[in-house]
Amino acid sequence: MIAVATFTDPRKTSLSIERERAMMEKHSSLVEDLRKAGFEVLDVNEALGKYEALEKGMNFGIDSKKESFEAAKFINGNGASGVILGLWHWTESNLVTLLAKEVNKPLLLYADDDPAWAGSTCITSVGASLWESSVNYHALHHTRIKGDLEKVKAWVRAAEAVSKLSRKSLLLFGAPYTLGMEHLMDDLPRLKRFIGDYLMLDQYLIVKKAEEMLHRGDERIEEFFRWLLEKSSVKFDESMLTREVLKRQIALYLAAKDIYGAYKDEVSAVSVKCQPELSEVYGVTACLIPAFFPFSLDAEGEKEVIPATCEGDVKGTISSALLFYLSGKPPLFGDIKYVDDELVLIANCGASSLYYARLSEDPEENLKATTVQGQCQGASGGALTYRTPPTVFTVARLIRKGGEYYLLYFLGRGAEITEDIEKKLKWGKQWPHTAIENPLDKETFISIMGANHLSAVPGDFREELRFIAEMWGIKAVNLAERAEVLRGM
Repeated sequence: MIAVATFTDPRKTSLSIERERAMMEKHSSLVEDLRKAGFEVLDVNEALGKYEALEKGMNFGIDSKKESFEAAKFINGNGASGVILGLWHWTESNLVTLLAKEVNKPLLLYADDDPAWAGSTCITSVGASLWESSVNYHALHHTRIKGDLEKVKAWVRAAEAVSKLSRKSLLLFGAPYTLGMEHLMDDLPRLKRFIGDYLMLDQYLIVKKAEEMLHRGDERIEEFFRWLLEKSSVKFDESMLTREVLKRQIALYLAAKDIYGAYKDEVSAVSVKCQPELSEVYGVTACLIPAFFPFSLDAEGEKEVIPATCEGDVKGTISSALLFYLSGKPPLFGDIKYVDDELVLIANCGASSLYYARLSEDPEENLKATTVQGQCQGASGGALTYRTPPTVFTVARLIRKGGEYYLLYFLGRGAEITEDIEKKLKWGKQWPHTAIENPLDKETFISIMGANHLSAVPGDFREELRFIAEMWGIKAVNLAERAEVLRGM
């Protein structure tokens, strides 16, 4: 939910019916445009009874300290993610500062491009006053937009995503530090600047529940097994992927799904460590978790999309959840498997969201394009193989260097995985692969990358990511802008 509040000139001698009527029209038009775009909008002026004010010879806009406090109380009481301040003409800046101090939420100063009124004067005056007072982080780092409704919508999407992440937990099955990778660990308390909390559960909970299901011959496993054979291509062998192995993988997925179900209202995304406790010690990879959690269908019917990553990658899980909240699409997660001057190949070690098999809104079309076949690592298990068709992706990754966080991102055009590329694949050929055009040369890309994992979604969300970095107080680096890359870190 985003709040919209319009301010006006409090001087009694400046009351102008024409001005206030224009402000009311601009305010209500902005509210309506945002609602049409699918956003939930909190109309603060409506809550304050301002639409009836003109009939009483009063202002439509907020025009007193008392009303600023009332507006702030209303915004806080309704849990708004951020506040758009309608500054269409003139107001005294201290009225806005009072509200900013009380709400302590992302702030957007906005006016249209109508030269009839002094919106530019108001935005610069209020903005300067917020800088001067610096009553909180959001006052100091507010955003100013004039006459660009699409950019306003991008800011709203960013504020909503930041708010959702800040109120939700990451569910981590198994502690990070997978395979000795320090960058998968983090300063977890410090990351609460971005997320709500963590639910850290041992992988033994998944194993124990899965073994109980297998022991009693749970019909859910058998139904899932038959469904998977019907909806996708399954290639059994005599070692890595037997029928028994696939059923154990299904049991692991169903166990994780059931455990998640007990916490789903507070969880934004899931990660499973897998290696080596599941893949080597238990003896089966957990690939159905990153395949089906971020997918809208399984054998039990339609389901919610839950961003999911592997190897306990905390920053990767945050990156995936962020892209999901911006786009509403299942996020792709995987390793940077290969880079040259033209392409970046993303291929997770066994499975990624099955949505990327065909990028179809019909989940069964994606399943038809998926092959389950023996893994190339771990004691046993099936990998879920596909090749993502080309589209335009927003790729993002939260990283940390020298204790400071950065948000790396770029807009990349997907590329076809040609027969020539396919012939060169050897290790992990059975993994799902996605090819994206490299925005840099291979050496620069490798030099700036602070992780071996990336997250992506279809569409262009560059503007939103820039706003998010600003709201978080970190630096965003667009990898498609070479000058930005070279000076960025």
